[in-house]
Amino acid sequence: MRKELPLLVTILTGLFVIFGHDFAIGEKWQLINSMDKWQSISQAVALLIGAINLTRIHVNHVRRRKAGYIFSLLLLVCMWGYTVLGVIDGYKGVTFRWVYNALLASLDSTIFSLLAFYIASAAYRAFRVRTVEASLLLVSAAIVMLGRAPIGEAIWKGFPDWANWIMRFPNTAAMRAVLIGAYLGSFVTVLRILLGIERAHLGGVGGAGMK
Repeated sequence: MRKELPLLVTILTGLFVIFGHDFAIGEKWQLINSMDKWQSISQAVALLIGAINLTRIHVNHVRRRKAGYIFSLLLLVCMWGYTVLGVIDGYKGVTFRWVYNALLASLDSTIFSLLAFYIASAAYRAFRVRTVEASLLLVSAAIVMLGRAPIGEAIWKGFPDWANWIMRFPNTAAMRAVLIGAYLGSFVTVLRILLGIERAHLGGVGGAGMK
């Protein structure tokens, strides 16, 4: 039952969602609303389990004085300190909101600004003109960037129109193809899970890992 019970719960949950979304009686009984409530409860429990596990790991790092244990201590202080502050002050409290806006939001912006350099590096490698496809990608990207920036319209007034055309037609067609492929892949994965063929989420490797 250690493997069969989680698999049974997975199948029943999947059927419950399908029945609630695609059948009129499921909408009449408001099964999705009930599922949303249980999902919120499950997320809260998973968050608590994750916090406890994270605490256990980093407390051991601090006790054993492992390399970089000061960062583990800082993580514990910030995580549980912010949690206690939220409980005392409330999520609408002035201090709680100040910590979020002044510290967390700033750190978030900093991380995304650093990612811009990696994106620029990846774009440089992708836009190397070695094939016809790479040449088309380079020309299209240059037109779109010039069309979206004020300097492009100052150079030539046709750049915004060409950029809008590329985004509306070639880009939309490519995105629809990507989404269709993603939907088909998701459907096949869900079907494999519901049929019990895919069991990697239970600790095995696909269908062959849990014989």
